[in-house]
Amino acid sequence: MKFQIECNTEKSSQVCLICHQTFQMLAARLIVCNDQGDGYGDICPECTARGGNWVQLQLSEFSNKLLALK
Repeated sequence: MKFQIECNTEKSSQVCLICHQTFQMLAARLIVCNDQGDGYGDICPECTARGGNWVQLQLSEFSNKLLALK
């Protein structure tokens, strides 16, 4: 998995890929993508603020769930 950071001009809400809470998009968005660049979803500022190691652990669990579905 990879991260993609984009500038955001929309005033929309998203659901966090990690905590599943709805959040208002800020000026930048953190998007989780696969190796081909396909987006899985956004990560909210609260989860991002928990740090890279915590986010990595959460995304590892998410990745394992995706592999189990295949």
